[in-house]
Amino acid sequence: MATINFKLKDLTSIKETPITYYISISRGNRLRGGTSFSINPKYWNEEKQEIRKIAEVSKKRKEVNKWLREFESFVLDTIDELKAKKLKNDTIKTTLKEEIKKYQNKSTIEKKVDNSFYPFLERFKNQSKGRIIEKTGKPISNRTIQDYKTVLDHIKDFETKEKYKITFNTINLDFYYAFKDYLEDKDYALNTIGKYFKVIKVFMNEATERGVNINLSYKSKHFVKPTEKSEQIYLNEKELKDIIKLDLSENEQLDNARDLFIIGAYTGLRVSDFNGLTKDNIHEHKGVRVLRLYQQKTNTYLPIPIHPEVEKILKKRDGNPPNKMPNQKINDCLEIIGGKAKINELITTKKTIGGKVTTTTKPKYKMIKNHTARRSFCTNAYLSGMNTLDIMAISGHQSEKTFLNYIKVSKDERAIKIAESNFFKPKSDLKVV
Repeated sequence: MATINFKLKDLTSIKETPITYYISISRGNRLRGGTSFSINPKYWNEEKQEIRKIAEVSKKRKEVNKWLREFESFVLDTIDELKAKKLKNDTIKTTLKEEIKKYQNKSTIEKKVDNSFYPFLERFKNQSKGRIIEKTGKPISNRTIQDYKTVLDHIKDFETKEKYKITFNTINLDFYYAFKDYLEDKDYALNTIGKYFKVIKVFMNEATERGVNINLSYKSKHFVKPTEKSEQIYLNEKELKDIIKLDLSENEQLDNARDLFIIGAYTGLRVSDFNGLTKDNIHEHKGVRVLRLYQQKTNTYLPIPIHPEVEKILKKRDGNPPNKMPNQKINDCLEIIGGKAKINELITTKKTIGGKVTTTTKPKYKMIKNHTARRSFCTNAYLSGMNTLDIMAISGHQSEKTFLNYIKVSKDERAIKIAESNFFKPKSDLKVV
């Protein structure tokens, strides 16, 4: 049986060394040669005969490993075809050598690829489908790919309307300010505009890494992703209790949505995690009942003690978590639930839309969303005195500064919490013995 192996020319090299192939056609009938690729031995997996999965050579790894597998299939298929013709071993070897030469010449002839702005980024967008994110090991989401398409559509429209020629070289500060004005004229919120500029930076970074762009204006400190602090609410313990006390037994959908939300509010889980829990997630460890799961966003293992309010929900449902619901349907139900619970505090928010600051006032229940549960957990846990690092272990925040910006604690509430520390409590007089 024919075999092919890939090896490095010099495994002891500290620099890149050629990748070679060794083909065994039959006993005593072998062929060897070189590929057009080289790699530093520290990145080579001798056992698997391919480049290792290391981030700093990820792009080269994909290209080279794909070529090696395709070349292997070509060689073995060619040998099978030649053997089927009942050719002599010497003839098979000579013919294979010629076929390999043709194959390598064909694969090394660079096809003329259009690397101008739009064709390059269209390919990048299309190739993103199924591409794995190195940090998480998960594929790029359909939402992100849709954002790529949306931004490209806006840039094309901007080019047409503003008569601003788009190339990699024209993505500069003039473009930045003009494109920002264009988006503001469309009445986009500032955070949406910021998201679009973030995508543009992704585009430009990719083009720069691949060597098709040399314009680094997008790295300027002025070419920033504009943002503003979004107005988000949390529900305090009384408001959560008011929701819990509601009798929703006559509306199964509202009842299910309420229970899902309460689980989120007492676990700190994202909706992608609390909406879909099963009995298999429930465990007991040293007498403590916990929920065990791998968070979908980060793929990290997370055990969370089961809060008494969550236990009530499980008991009510014969030990099962609530049924999974479409996320938007939960949001629709939460507004109705919040209204029934009379969470009517008027909330005034400011938002930059179309370059202008607009002020809106509406009752709090209209602002309750899936994510409110997670924010409520973090804020209430913080105010209860739970260790910040323990809360962050659940929330996934990497720094205390980011966490404190995330929770919704007023300056007065923080002052009260600080006042409860031992530093501000009276100390008994020390007696001299």
